[in-house]
Amino acid sequence: MTKKATETQPSVWCNKHEATKILGVSESTLKKLRLTNQLIEGIHWTHFSSRCVRYNVELLKDWAANRMHTVNHDRAIANFFNSLPSGQTQPRRKYTRKAS
Repeated sequence: MTKKATETQPSVWCNKHEATKILGVSESTLKKLRLTNQLIEGIHWTHFSSRCVRYNVELLKDWAANRMHTVNHDRAIANFFNSLPSGQTQPRRKYTRKAS
């Protein structure tokens, strides 16, 4: 008996229900993290369609572990993009300044 591909390879993308379990937050908190750019589009999450948002499992786990250590998390992001078979270049992080 052969195993299905989903059983042998870890999932890269997950839905909001799985993402809330990974981070240990509510769905509303997950949405706030997206809207305040704490979770970055194109890195931590992406739109697969206008109504379908998916989250990067590996980077969510690393973000949860290293959210106070941004240098370590930036290194994990670089490692993730370097491991992609397409050889994509790493997207630039978008920083927004809060008005003071």
